[in-house]
Amino acid sequence: MKASKAVLAMLKAYNVTDVFGLPGETTLSLYEAWEEYPEIKYHLTRDERNSVFMADAYAKATGRVGICEGPSVGATHMVPGVVEAFQSCVPLIVMTTDIDLKTGPKNMLTGFDQSALFKSIAKDSLTVTDASEIPHLFRRAFRTATTGRPGPVHIRIPMDTLEGEVADGDIYAQSRYAAFPGCRNSAAAADIMEAAKILAAARRPVMICGQGVVHSSAWEEAAQLSKMQDMPVGSTINAKGCISDQEALSMGVIGARGGREWNNKMIKEADVVLFAATSTDSANTDGWNIPSPASVQKFIQIDISERELGNNYDALPLFGDVRETLAALAAALEGMPRPDRGAWAARCAEEKAAHEKRLEGVMARYGDELHPLSLVRAVERLTPDTTFFAVDPGSSAIYSSCFLRIGRAGRRAAYNFSMGALGYAIPAAMGARCGTAAEAPVIGLIGDGSFGFCGAELETAARLGLKIVYVLFNNGAFGWIRGTQRVHSKAEITESFRRFTDFAEVDYVKFAESMGLRGYRVGGMKEFEEVFKKCLAADGPSLIDVPLPPEDRQLPPVPGWAAAKIAKDEDMTY
Repeated sequence: MKASKAVLAMLKAYNVTDVFGLPGETTLSLYEAWEEYPEIKYHLTRDERNSVFMADAYAKATGRVGICEGPSVGATHMVPGVVEAFQSCVPLIVMTTDIDLKTGPKNMLTGFDQSALFKSIAKDSLTVTDASEIPHLFRRAFRTATTGRPGPVHIRIPMDTLEGEVADGDIYAQSRYAAFPGCRNSAAAADIMEAAKILAAARRPVMICGQGVVHSSAWEEAAQLSKMQDMPVGSTINAKGCISDQEALSMGVIGARGGREWNNKMIKEADVVLFAATSTDSANTDGWNIPSPASVQKFIQIDISERELGNNYDALPLFGDVRETLAALAAALEGMPRPDRGAWAARCAEEKAAHEKRLEGVMARYGDELHPLSLVRAVERLTPDTTFFAVDPGSSAIYSSCFLRIGRAGRRAAYNFSMGALGYAIPAAMGARCGTAAEAPVIGLIGDGSFGFCGAELETAARLGLKIVYVLFNNGAFGWIRGTQRVHSKAEITESFRRFTDFAEVDYVKFAESMGLRGYRVGGMKEFEEVFKKCLAADGPSLIDVPLPPEDRQLPPVPGWAAAKIAKDEDMTY
């Protein structure tokens, strides 16, 4: 068969149903062949960066490999999404077409060394040099993306190779690698037993779950071990949803992005910390202070990646898939005597209840006034536990990670806090929508700073008829920078400084309507709830513009900001 058809035949063999992309002249042969593969839906985007973010969230929502494609001229635009996926271990197949490589030295338009670029930001970059290589390289790409430390794999397809021929018999898939993880293994038995002995002797153990727990579908194993050992569980921001917030031992998100004083304090006071598939990066540990590597605490670390084991903490390494290893650890602990941890487990529930009472007081004081805390709690109350959330960095991320409680563990959210680049949630919500059940709401919690990066992509949501509710946290500025400057300078933001951060007034309702969405602007919490319910019931996408103060005037609960003690008359709810 023709090589362009072979590419699609390989995707079909891996049960691929959705591809996110943007057209270019180097890809025309592939589009012509696509007419014979209507079962593979092509989602046309407006920016190659957004096509990668869509594939990223699709993978997070489904547990299947995300697929995106772009032409040679747009390959550099894909970089932000590929870097985020690589850093957060999200398996993608990133296809780019290219010029005929022999014309590169002649300065052919749009040609550059794609391989050099993508090798630095992906697990691998594979170049098709002959049409017959396509089946083999696609099998290698899926296998590489989904095994070991998951991540994106780039396939570079020069346009002339799409015109070649591929043997029909070479078209087959290694189907186990269509989803992730493609292979599972447990840590060594001796290491498991050593870890079990350390945990069994602990008086105040805690578990910190990273995004790998969600990637590995290990939420049941994490909850089981937590209950079995009376061990409180915290999660990183990217792992939100790995344990139900209704569990008595759930501490919610911890660290610098989503943590609160009470749960960060419990992490510091633990005598044993079990890291479960987390990279122990700066955001999740508040700059390696929660916990401190220099403390007397004992650390155990489960990870499938050799580069993470012991990277920031001198931990007993459990090298393996987190689901298999948690199950093996629970089996090893069965019947082992341990100290009474009733008071430690009760403290988690008590601290959580006390903080909740404090939040209720804050919301009562604000009443109908719009406040990020009240917003996320209203969204929580009005949506079922099957809802998927795509969230931008900024206030929308901090307040939702702190205070939006996930009722059912699983694939429930997409944050991009491995890099934290703006412009994520608008396309991410679209990718998640394409991969989730029709009856499950998809909510995009977006910032106006991020909106400027990808607002035009709303046309895609309308064109594809995607049922998404976007809630716009509109503070008229790059508010996070204003908040950081206030903390840094310990002074109010000056008029002069605002030239670095503040926007002109934008009518987001008209913008949304011009793109084909329903648009609303609200002035209070009661109105927000009425409009939000209307949007949930509507077909197609909607946007709700929620005006809020910038972060310097309403400091969100960030450990370092709370420690600065600037918000003397305001409860930061940290």
